[in-house]
Amino acid sequence: MKIEKIDSNFAVGDVTADGMKAYSIHTSPFKIYGLYDCRQGNYRRMPCEVAEKVNDGVKALHTNTAGGRIRFKTDSARIALRYILPDICLLPHMPVTGVSCFDLYADGGFVRPFIPQGDFYGKAKEKGEKEFYSEVNLGSAKMRDILINFPLYNNVSSICVLLEDGAAVEESREYTHQRPVVFYGSSITQGGCTGHPGNSYEAIISRKLDCDFLNLGFSGSCRGEDEMAHYIATLDMSAFVYDYDHNAPDASWLEKTHARFFEILRAAKPDLPVIMVTVADKHFGEDIEKRKAIIRKTYETAVANGDKNVYFIDGQEIYGDKADYATVDFCHPNDLGFYLMAEKIGGVLGEILS
Repeated sequence: MKIEKIDSNFAVGDVTADGMKAYSIHTSPFKIYGLYDCRQGNYRRMPCEVAEKVNDGVKALHTNTAGGRIRFKTDSARIALRYILPDICLLPHMPVTGVSCFDLYADGGFVRPFIPQGDFYGKAKEKGEKEFYSEVNLGSAKMRDILINFPLYNNVSSICVLLEDGAAVEESREYTHQRPVVFYGSSITQGGCTGHPGNSYEAIISRKLDCDFLNLGFSGSCRGEDEMAHYIATLDMSAFVYDYDHNAPDASWLEKTHARFFEILRAAKPDLPVIMVTVADKHFGEDIEKRKAIIRKTYETAVANGDKNVYFIDGQEIYGDKADYATVDFCHPNDLGFYLMAEKIGGVLGEILS
């Protein structure tokens, strides 16, 4: 027997366009954040020509829409999405709601993911692009600030928002901190393995501090290459957080790249606040202390040279006594783990941005 027959909370309601009007997110009053190229069919987080030069992983993953957001205001009680996924990513240790779904926040509070209608797993086996529909009913018609987060591990080739006929739709206000915080790192930075996109640690920080952000996390593919450092150095940002420790193949690689990455960035942006984070995974490997020492050395050398805009976070302090409850596999954080990361990293960012 299907679980939705036993527990109605697992049921996915049919989505119809009756009484609804479709809107392009590429026109006013909708605003898109966190994506480099926002044209339909070209959602990506950085230029393709740069991604190709970094490594094959970044080339493949830069079209994943982690950190992408849509913001607007409406008094529509029903909000629906019609979207196309060119392919579907399925991970054994992360729910579809985080990998492939959008999610909805209203007036700063989480409502629910846009769970696809129909047989999602059946469609996942099909070849070619797949169109999905999903609707959230807010229960009453009143003006709300709406935030929709894009999927963390899927490409999206098309999306439109559907609102009730006659509903008002207006621009959302701008972020208090409009220049984005840029995050560079591993699968953890990309969002693996949270339950839905709004629970990545960057998204939590963004809502708490009211700051824009750019997610440059690429699973297994962030290794501190010069090409990535030079690209990031061109971005207009309010702060930079990097924690690619997990993806450095070994301590020797980290030693060759970590300080150099910082030097490239600092040469272009002498006053940019930079936060260096070490791996939070307590079971990462025998050389974890060696890796931490390398990152701390980059930080201490900068301080010794008079740099007053550099910060160090010991990842081993992030989970504290909750380490047994904070990950799905002793590596990737669950929602609790991401919350703890947001508290630690967001605490430092809060001091910087204020």
